[in-house]
Amino acid sequence: MADSEIQNNGSVEKEQRPNGGGDEGDAWGSLDSSSVHRYAKMPVHRNAQRYNMQHPKRGMALIFNHETFDIHNLKQRTGTSVDSDNLSKVLKSLGFKVTILNNLKSEDVNMYLQQTAEMDHSNYDCLLIAVLTHGEMGMLYAKDTHYKTDNLWYYFTADKCPSLAGKPKLFFIQACQGDKLDGGITLCNRTETDGSSHSAPYKIPIHADFLIVFSTVPGYFSWRNTTRGSWFIQALCEELRYSGTENDILTLLTFVAQRVALDFESNTPDVLPMHQQKQVPCITSMLTRLLVFEKKQM
Repeated sequence: MADSEIQNNGSVEKEQRPNGGGDEGDAWGSLDSSSVHRYAKMPVHRNAQRYNMQHPKRGMALIFNHETFDIHNLKQRTGTSVDSDNLSKVLKSLGFKVTILNNLKSEDVNMYLQQTAEMDHSNYDCLLIAVLTHGEMGMLYAKDTHYKTDNLWYYFTADKCPSLAGKPKLFFIQACQGDKLDGGITLCNRTETDGSSHSAPYKIPIHADFLIVFSTVPGYFSWRNTTRGSWFIQALCEELRYSGTENDILTLLTFVAQRVALDFESNTPDVLPMHQQKQVPCITSMLTRLLVFEKKQM
């Protein structure tokens, strides 16, 4: 039977499709029967432009902060406590219930993620998880071993955590994604004369409404100041502090990327290959609406 047809009591009827014809995948897919015909409460009107941020509570925020490690001679991440403290303060000011988890083993990280997914988030606007650690391409480090980055959001897809279905799930990852360095490029004018400058039920993908932000692009180094904290978390906290209740999150993160890209440069004159290097965050968005941390109505 063609994809554009459905069987109904022995008869074949054409399904109405906005673009006509049938839909096909570009690869063979596997159907997980356990996720078929799942339902979850609708948190916002189908065609709403913004996420509903007026639930009774903002949501949970977990900060996995890793400073010391027992493996691979990984260096202590001096300055990460500054990051976790600053991020905690700004998230609390936005209404999040913040929990800082220090130097956990991989098993404990996974346990907290699973337990959080099993909670009832019906009264929450969203979920936020931040990880501050060492990393490499596709991997993050806990106290005792590494784990895959996608373990962070595995338990929070809409089929596994229905009370967060249709709500924003935000992941901020301060970690290297490799050992490449970005020396940057200097821009200048080509010539001195250049100018200056209540809705019916609807269905969503289980991976919708995720936002995943890495401090750097795949394959590259991520920088941290031992006194002031990492470049990315410094910039993120500044933007959340001054425009977190006004700008939508993607606009806000654009200015976070601008801060990191323009305002920071590594200062390691004793190690010339590492000196005057640059960095830019990497944003992956599956958000389907505008997200603004609106002030709660009291």
